[in-house]
Amino acid sequence: VNMHFAFQDYENLFLVLDLLSGGDLRYHIARYKTFTEQQTKFFIACIIIGLEYIHSQNIIHRDIKPENLVADKDGYIHITDFGVAKKNTKDNSSETSGTPGYMAPEVLFSQNHSYTADYFAIGVIGYEFMLGRRPYIGRSRKEIKQVVLNRQAKISVNDLPSGWSIEAIDFINKLLQRKVEKRLGYKGGISELKEHPWMIDVNWEEMLMHKTASPFKPKDGDCNYDKKYCESKEQVSESTIERYKDYMNDEEYASLFNGYTIINYIPKKEMIINEKVNTHSHMN
Repeated sequence: VNMHFAFQDYENLFLVLDLLSGGDLRYHIARYKTFTEQQTKFFIACIIIGLEYIHSQNIIHRDIKPENLVADKDGYIHITDFGVAKKNTKDNSSETSGTPGYMAPEVLFSQNHSYTADYFAIGVIGYEFMLGRRPYIGRSRKEIKQVVLNRQAKISVNDLPSGWSIEAIDFINKLLQRKVEKRLGYKGGISELKEHPWMIDVNWEEMLMHKTASPFKPKDGDCNYDKKYCESKEQVSESTIERYKDYMNDEEYASLFNGYTIINYIPKKEMIINEKVNTHSHMN
């Protein structure tokens, strides 16, 4: 999820982000319980494309989970919440933040970790979207650690839901490997995930350009996104206009925009955003 602008007043910091109105995958998995193989593959392909860029910037996300995967109106998935993301360093065993149910064993057990920790989380998500439950479940981090110690999670052919392929099982099981040396992506990075037989039919260039139709398109209103907090520039309410005019007539607020170009209110309720001369932006 991209941040386009940031500005602040005396009490708040405002971040202008991509508008993603499709809701997060936690909401959708709770509603539908499972996803189809094609939907899951599409979601994971989106995650892989996002992580490929994130990892190229030497960053480990460390909290890939359905809550942090948000759909746009076309059903493409975007990665958000970099609250525990870290630069990849050799000695990071003390950095053990994350969500226990999706954390790689090396992070859970306070060992040094790298990009493969994010690959493990993809495996957990694939498992959950296929079977409707996570591979390692516990009421606390301690309980989950014990479950991870006790067994290696694995999807068997007998677990395979109707409509799913053997290649999907192989992909997910290889990502869920507790020993990082055995995990898919350990040797060749994210290219190993992209080149796995399950992903062989993904057109990565078309995905990157959003030319592939998503097999899951959020229905209007069927998501945890509340439109009442959003007004389009064509339908700005009278109350918003009055509030804006009050702000601009207040010297304290107006001074916050010093250095910006202010375009005066235009009667046809048009909200205008223009380029500023320097690297910042300004807004009406």
